[in-house]
Amino acid sequence: MLDQSFSANNFRTIFDIANRNGVFVEDKLSLTTIRAYTDKIKNYGKLAKQNKKSGNFILSKFFNEVKEEVREQRNIEIDNVLESISVNVSKKDFCVSLKQISIPGGKDLYTIDNKPELFFAIKQVQYNVSRLYNVKQSNRNSVVEQLICLLQNEFPKTIIRTDISSFYESIDHTVILKKINQDNLLSPKSRKIIHQILRSYKDLSGSDKGLPRGIGVSAYLAELYMRKIDRIIKQQDDIIYYARYVDDIVVIFTPNINGPKINYLDQVKYAIEDNSQVLINSSKTLMREINDEEEYNFEFLGYNFSVKKGVIKTKLTEKKYEKLKWRLNTAFENYNNLSVVDEKTARKLLVWRIRFLTGNTKLANNKSNILIGIYYSNSFLSEKKQIGDLDGLLKKNIHTKLTSVSLKRRLCKYSFKDGFEGKRFSEFNGKQLKEIMKIWK
Repeated sequence: MLDQSFSANNFRTIFDIANRNGVFVEDKLSLTTIRAYTDKIKNYGKLAKQNKKSGNFILSKFFNEVKEEVREQRNIEIDNVLESISVNVSKKDFCVSLKQISIPGGKDLYTIDNKPELFFAIKQVQYNVSRLYNVKQSNRNSVVEQLICLLQNEFPKTIIRTDISSFYESIDHTVILKKINQDNLLSPKSRKIIHQILRSYKDLSGSDKGLPRGIGVSAYLAELYMRKIDRIIKQQDDIIYYARYVDDIVVIFTPNINGPKINYLDQVKYAIEDNSQVLINSSKTLMREINDEEEYNFEFLGYNFSVKKGVIKTKLTEKKYEKLKWRLNTAFENYNNLSVVDEKTARKLLVWRIRFLTGNTKLANNKSNILIGIYYSNSFLSEKKQIGDLDGLLKKNIHTKLTSVSLKRRLCKYSFKDGFEGKRFSEFNGKQLKEIMKIWK
């Protein structure tokens, strides 16, 4: 039986997982006593390496031993801090409330106060929902790979590409709460916190529909909500493939030539809208019957797919391509603005950003080996013209926006083509990635 308790032991699991995934909890939540021990461990580790490198093995061993002693002290401090947090979460008057952040031209985001009790409580609920309901998001690369494989033949097919309109904002609280209450899988404390989150969202948004974007457990509740719809769509006649990534949906049918003609789009639409209160986005909905002569194009998960006679070509969607161009131009604009007051820092950040954009890297401190970058985020790209165009834009920026000959020479070593075809890799730590990304938010 799953331990759903909001205990120090469970919080320690959350703490360790977050740190392994590059979320440094002691920094995020300003847990200064833990951070002090972490800094000591790093310092003693450096001293041990320095002395080993210089041949002073006795002193190196000494610093390693001290480092391990400090590590034990850090573990004790973590347990003490988490025990205190657990006590606070367990109090009867503990309550989760949200804050609303309005974004011009976008959906509202929601966040919580930067308090350890709120962070660990919501993470524990998220963990409980995920484990008890076996809820997880589809793997983007697996979906794209499966889709390409299924389209690489000349058999007649009907493809439907759609998404759900205002997905998070359309999910009915009543349905979510009814399910978790009837199933009785979640502990009373977990259910209470979900109630508090939804109530706070309702107070801020004025609607009893919708899940708060930006709150981690929302993604898991959304997947739980869609489970019934996924099952119904998969049961439709003539279906051979169905995939959903959050609110993006693709369905492939193989028509029965001896059977009656079926309107597959209506089938999918009714499966979604008759069994929930969410609606498909008509402006982003396409249905196409694949035949031997015509070329069919559709966008899905950042790729533009072109299908003709069993041949699949993929390129970046226009939105993704424009985003890369914007990031590239913004990096140079930031350099020109910052170099007026701090040339050294401006130069360093520009080099980091160009290395990041044109190359690949591993998410900082992530033991799952999650790789991102121009190749690893677009590994199924077959058409390379956009990569060449990005290199052209990079060269234009280098030669029109920079005056330093040495900086020009240094940046000319990097290219999107080399990063994609050669899978060039660069390492960045968490602080560097934060500095790199902050101008693109």
